[in-house]
Formats: sequence, C-alpha cells, structure tokens
Amino acid sequence: MKKKLFAILLSIVMVAGLLPTIAFAAENYNLYVNGEQFTSEKLSIACGEGTASYDPNTKTLTLNNATITNGGKSDESPKYGIRVVGDTDLTIKLSGTNSITLDNGGGIFADGSSDNYNIIGDGKLTINVKWDALYTLNGNISISEGAELDITSAEGCGITSYNKGKIVMDGAKVAVSSYYTAAGAKELEIKNNSEVVLIAREDNFNAAYMGDENGAGKIEIINSKVEATSHYPALFTEGNLTVNGGEIKCTSTADGAIWTKGDILIKGGAKVTTYSEYPMGGNGSFTVEEAEIDAKNTNENNIPAIFDECVPVIADGYHLNYAKAVDSEGTEIDLLSSGTQYFALYKNVHFITKAVYPVSFVVTPDGLTNVVVKVNGQEVTGPVSLEAGTYPVEVTADNCKAYSGNITITADTATHTQTIAMTYLPADYTKVDEAIAKANALNKDEYKDFSAVEAAVNAVVRDKNITEQSEVDAMAKAIEDAIAALQYKDADYIKIEVPFKLTVKKTGEMDPGKETFKFAIERFGATTEYVLVQDTVETEGEKTYEGKFIFTIKENQAGNLSEGFVIRQVKGNAEGWTYDETKFYAIPMFADTYTNVAGWSFLKYDENAELDYNNPIEEIGFTNSYSAKKPVVPSEPTEPTKPDDTIKSPQTGDTSNMVLWIALLLVSGSAAIGTTVVSRKKKYNR
Repeated sequence: MKKKLFAILLSIVMVAGLLPTIAFAAENYNLYVNGEQFTSEKLSIACGEGTASYDPNTKTLTLNNATITNGGKSDESPKYGIRVVGDTDLTIKLSGTNSITLDNGGGIFADGSSDNYNIIGDGKLTINVKWDALYTLNGNISISEGAELDITSAEGCGITSYNKGKIVMDGAKVAVSSYYTAAGAKELEIKNNSEVVLIAREDNFNAAYMGDENGAGKIEIINSKVEATSHYPALFTEGNLTVNGGEIKCTSTADGAIWTKGDILIKGGAKVTTYSEYPMGGNGSFTVEEAEIDAKNTNENNIPAIFDECVPVIADGYHLNYAKAVDSEGTEIDLLSSGTQYFALYKNVHFITKAVYPVSFVVTPDGLTNVVVKVNGQEVTGPVSLEAGTYPVEVTADNCKAYSGNITITADTATHTQTIAMTYLPADYTKVDEAIAKANALNKDEYKDFSAVEAAVNAVVRDKNITEQSEVDAMAKAIEDAIAALQYKDADYIKIEVPFKLTVKKTGEMDPGKETFKFAIERFGATTEYVLVQDTVETEGEKTYEGKFIFTIKENQAGNLSEGFVIRQVKGNAEGWTYDETKFYAIPMFADTYTNVAGWSFLKYDENAELDYNNPIEEIGFTNSYSAKKPVVPSEPTEPTKPDDTIKSPQTGDTSNMVLWIALLLVSGSAAIGTTVVSRKKKYNR
C-alpha cells in the first residue's frame, strides 16, 4: 500500500515538473533573416556586425547596419536573405547601411496574401543576389520615407509583385539592375521627388512592365526623376501612362522607348526624353499639357521617333513654345516658323509646350477713345493668351499720357485681368499764361480799378487736365475781359479800338476747329508808344467774325495817331491754314479833339507795296482758309512773316504828300453831321 501511494506521489511531482515547460514554450514567427527564424524568445538576430530586430506587435523588422549573407528556411531552394511566410504584413525599417548578399540565392521573398510590404527609413539597403531581389507573391510593395535601395539581380527580376499588386516609390531613391524585368506589377507609382533607375539587361524584357491578365495596368510618375533602359519598351503598361512633372529618360535598344495600350498624358512641366530603335507611343491618345518632349530615333533607317497613329495633341490652354525636328538627312527644321507641326514625321522631334492664360486688359477711366494696348510690342485688341512671365505693356489713348510698364502673369487668376489706369494730359495753359503776362505788363496805378484783373489772375487753378480745357480757356478769357474793361484814370490815357472782320473759309475736307489768330500794328507815321490790350480773334467754324485790335496811348500822344499806322495779321504755322497777308494803313478820324476817334479810314497796299491813295475804304477784312484733308498729314511749321521793310509809310510833318491830304479831306467830309474835323497839322507836345 505504501509503495503504491509513493508511486502516485512521484507521478504527481513529475507531472508538476513538466508543467512549466509546457506553459512557457517559445512562439515561432513566420519571418526568417540571415538563415534564422524569429521567435518570441529571439527578437534580435545578429547580422554581421549589425542586427535585425523584429517587433511582432507592429510587424516591423528593423535592419541596423545588418549584413545578411545567409538564406532562411533550410528546406527551400533558392534561399532568401529575408523570408516572409504566410499572410502577414511586414514593414522593413532601414537604419544605417545594410546589405543582402547571396551568390546563389535571392533577396526578399513573401509568399502570403498580405497587401502591405513596406520599406521605410532613412537608411540604405543593398541587395546583390543571383535570383529575384524583392519579390511578393500577391502583395503591394511600398518604398518610402527616404529609404534607399540599390538592387542587383544576376539572373532574376528586380522588384516584383507576381500576382499584379502595386509598387509605390514615395520620396525614395531606388536603383535596380536585373536580368529580367526591373519592376513588374499591375501598377507603378513614383512620386515626391523620388529618384529611380530601372535597367533590364536581358533581351525581350522591359525595365518596367505594368499590367495583368485582364489588360489593366497603370504607370504614374509625379515630380520625380526616372531613368529606364531595356531591350523592349523601357516603360510598358497595359493601361495608361501619366507623367506629371519631373524628368524621365527612357531607352529601348530594340523597340519603342515607351509603349502603352492605353493613353499617354504628359503634363506639369515634365521633361521626357526617349531613345529608341522604333517609334514611341501607344494604342491610345497622346495628350500634352505643359511639358518638354525630346524623342530621338537611333535606328540607322529613316524611322520616325513618334508613332504616327499616336500623334501628340496639345491640350486646350497650352501652346507650343519651341518645336524643332531633324529629318533623315540630318537637316534641322523649325516647326514653329514652318507653321506645320508633324511630330510623327521626323527621326528626332523636340518640342516644348507652356500653359497659356487668357489675359484681358481694362483701361481706365471709362470713355477713353482710340485706346491701343501693346504687349511685347504687338497690338492686342481683346483677350490675349500669355504664358506665365513678365511682359512689357504700352498703352496709348486720346488725351492721355502714354503708359509704359510691366505686368506679371502667373497661374493665379487674379493676374489674368490687368487694369491699366491712364493719366489725362494736362490742360493747355498757354492762353492763360499769355493773359497773365499781359496783365503783369500793365501798370495798375494807371487805372481806376485794377482789382478785377487781379481777381481773375488769382482765380486761375493750375491742376486741370485736358478734359477740363474749356474751364482753363474760360480763365484766360476772364483775365482778357478784365483787362479790356480797364479804365485809365482821368486825363491820362485813351483807348483806341481798330475794327476789322475776319472770315474763315473751308477749302479742304475737314471743318475748321478752334483757332486763335493774332494781329499786329506797326510803322506809325509819328512816334507813338502804346500798351497792347487785345490782339487776337478766337474762331471756331466757317463764318465771318468781328475783330478789334485794342491798345491804349497817353493823351499827350493822341495827335500822333493822325499820321496813321499799319495793321496786319501775324502769319501763324497751324497745320492746314492759309493766312491772309494783306496789309492796311489805318488813319483815325477825330471828332472835336484828338482824344475822340469817331471813325477810321483805311488804305490798302498795292502789288508794289505802295499805298493806294485813290481808293480809301471804310472797313477792312482778312480771309483765312482751312484746307486740311483726311487724314491730316503733318507739315513743317513755317516762320511768322516779318514786317515788310519795303512798305513805305506816309511822310510826317508839314511836308507830307498832298494826295494824302486830299484823301483825308474826302473821308472827313463823309463823317457824321456835326462832327468837326481837327486839322492834322495841329500837334500835341510830347
């Protein structure tokens, strides 16, 4: 009995001793590195002087300066430096410099149905193997966050998702040189300034092949740099190819450098360069937005660089900025200047397209006439298509200062409407200045009240523009009117007014506009000092105008006027005008005293510049003709006519010509009844 009890107790002790072993057995993970399997008790594996560490919670394998030279899973051939078994995600984080080198094996192999196999980190991984370098049976492959891969496969593929997953290179640096396809999957996405080199060395393979058994596939390259070289097309997809920014260079040693069964879209300022024995292109459309394409055919035969059934079409909103081709004889052809852009005709075709924006110009203020806008020296009459950049702009308009400046056009729509604010020309103050000068020349102490003249001068406003010219002219007139209304202080001065008529005639195709004509007096028969009050006539249109030449003299010189003087028109230089150059000799008729001019008698100069005493006239007139034609052709200005020194004035004193005496008596006899003619021999002391 005792022996039986002892046996039972011994059995219990032995079972109890075994319990810890069963309860704490190690868990094996389906991940092999450098020939060893990770377990719950082995989460770090030595790899040369570095390590490979595994976090089963995050499914992250960290390579820290790891040197992997052995393959995992002893029952497999070939062996892989990193082997993932079954359906499990895996993220490989690179730290430092890492490598997988197997002379008779492969790099990384995952055989499960997981969707995510990621390589991240700022370290580097060099894979130098005989067989496939990075291979998943079903899952997607992502290389991102600054990771750098340098892959060489002696007799296998580079990066492969066998059952057509997706390969993404995001901000990564990847170089692949493989025997077979360098990158194979259903879709390839390269973005965020990635730098990628793909080389397939064996004939009949592509650097990148994207597609599945259903004919679906896609390649998208965004703001990255890609170089691809292979025997067959370097970039091939069963679907569409999009290059958005960045730079790609593709070379095929026996085919077209790029070929798609879908559509091609190049945009975002991308630069695409191809070298190939046969045309690049595809079965679908070929659309170009903003881009640079340089397609070169390397075949010794005359074969175009671009497939003639996939000719590039420039999208709306873009235009050719540069386009040149080289034909089979090596002749360079400027496609822009030729006006024909046959991109699929030449061995070499190089063209650049730029985005253009419809730019409109708004010229203010409203209501301007004859507005002309020039951009880059070319006149534009409506919205103009401009690339982004800075352009010189010139704008002219009637009555405005010419505008000259630069505009900057960007993709921002705010720059697509340019507002140009014009500045009106200043008003012409010439008449105002002349009137003020006339007022300043007067001695205000000689007049009864000079305040009206001063008020008119002080009322002048100097900042008027040309649209307010009538206001400025009114200022000049106000000063002139104030001067004309001046009255000398008693017994000091007398005002003399010589009346005449001025006729404006239209002899051309255009109606006469506003014009000012000036007159002068000279060659007094006796010395006379006078102050000018009015010497101009304002005209507008075709008619006869009443004019007056007004001046003042001192009373003690009034008698000297009896000797007469010459009155004539000052020849101007206004375009289209012919000025009447007739000269008249004016002789006043006094009533009672020399200070009271009752009328005028006039003598005309004949063709010999001699006075015609036999035909005195009671009024004089000048006729100016306007002969301007349409359009007005500018003419050279002429100098005003100088006084004719050959004019012979009547003699003065008691020895004057008797004929003049008789003429004066006859004219005096026709004066108003009751008017007493004062003898011309009586003179005032000067």
